[in-house]
Amino acid sequence: MSPRMFIVAGPPGGGKSSVFSRSVSGIDDVFNADDRAAELNGGSYRRIPPEIRAATNREFEQFIHSHIREHKDFAFETTLRTPITFEQATLAHMDGFDVIMAFVALRNPEMHIERVIARAGKGGHSAPPEKIREIYTASMKNLPRALAELDDIRVYDNSSITGKGPQLILRILDRHPVYLIDEPPDWLTNTLRNTDYRLDRIRRQLDRGLSS
Repeated sequence: MSPRMFIVAGPPGGGKSSVFSRSVSGIDDVFNADDRAAELNGGSYRRIPPEIRAATNREFEQFIHSHIREHKDFAFETTLRTPITFEQATLAHMDGFDVIMAFVALRNPEMHIERVIARAGKGGHSAPPEKIREIYTASMKNLPRALAELDDIRVYDNSSITGKGPQLILRILDRHPVYLIDEPPDWLTNTLRNTDYRLDRIRRQLDRGLSS
């Protein structure tokens, strides 16, 4: 069985930590950069200084590369706002890993902002609204690349406020669609509109598969 690199991705406030825990990935070795930075900051998520952020990032990079070298399952969280995750995924894939991503997002960036504010009110980590919008835009821009490059990507909408939890809305396995919800949310349709993974194209591929 191949070792696994499990990535939990998406903009801040989407539910990466609360929803996709160790029980979902089945992997014990997990790195959460926000939690680690708070740990180094005396347990507080507030006013984390740049030197602690830098130290956390070094630990994060070491965590990933050591697990790839040792062929050990591992998982981590990312907002997917930069290309570094794809570079790390390429290294892992070349070393025999199955690279799996769970991407989770909400109805719109304002809902992400609301949930981050609520989290901060409970002592969790925060970010200014303009930063969250910036990350949201970058994360969505990188989602089509994830669909095109990763071994197994599952996209979830976590907008429900009724406690139902995240809803699987799209799954791409080895660059081929295997599942698409009947009524995908607008944020996914808009994100993939001008890409090779337009939802109308995915639906046609799935329909052909069912009829063959």
